[in-house]
Amino acid sequence: MRTLKLTVEYDGAGYCGWQRQRGSAAEGSPSVQATLEGALAEVAGEPVPVIGAGRTDAGVHALGQVASLSTSSRIPAARFPAALNAHLPTDVRVVEAAEMPEGFHARYDAVARTYRYEILNRPGPSALLRGLAYHVPEPLDVGAMRTAAAPFAGRHDFVAYRGVGSPTRTTICAVSAVAVETAEDGASDLAYGRVRINITADRFLRHMVRMITGTLIRVGLGRLPVSAPGEFLADPDNRRTGPTAPAHGLYLVRVDY
Repeated sequence: MRTLKLTVEYDGAGYCGWQRQRGSAAEGSPSVQATLEGALAEVAGEPVPVIGAGRTDAGVHALGQVASLSTSSRIPAARFPAALNAHLPTDVRVVEAAEMPEGFHARYDAVARTYRYEILNRPGPSALLRGLAYHVPEPLDVGAMRTAAAPFAGRHDFVAYRGVGSPTRTTICAVSAVAVETAEDGASDLAYGRVRINITADRFLRHMVRMITGTLIRVGLGRLPVSAPGEFLADPDNRRTGPTAPAHGLYLVRVDY
């Protein structure tokens, strides 16, 4: 058996999330995992379960999701993307495949993940970014958002930024980088009033980035002081954070190993 690593890009709008659903939940929208496994079965001629590095929620997109798999197929790794893409819907693409050592695990071997939240900050919505960025029509104070985001860097208990009903063994996360960017900062792919929040950490809690984003937006709108997001870190009462920003602005950008 061979072990492969796939890098996968997808538009999450039509999916219930990355993870395969069981029971009555499976009767709704398909999962990205099940969709990818269906294409792998066609290409490899055998059932091929895949493991994802991040369990993105319904509506969340990915530019660099990573999946690991084991297969007896002898198709060269370089040919897997084209072969799989021929069997995948156009909103899911395999962009890269690589041979990995036996035992490689996309989730447990990851040392960091980077998520990005895209905001469109201008009075009118966009025809092109509809479903790909969260439209905030009121002007945002990006400088205040940057100041408010700074305390998230480091190792903290993010229980206040955890979605309700999301069990986890620990709520401690180590954030290695957090940035609020605009086109004026030299991010050449940002324009038309777009604001981007990038966060890199060793692990993330469910809805963590979306709750951080919702809280920072309130700061940017002048509805919270810049000190509030950091103060919430020390308070388990997450009813004061957020509101949780919509899923369609969130992207899993990169997984590091």
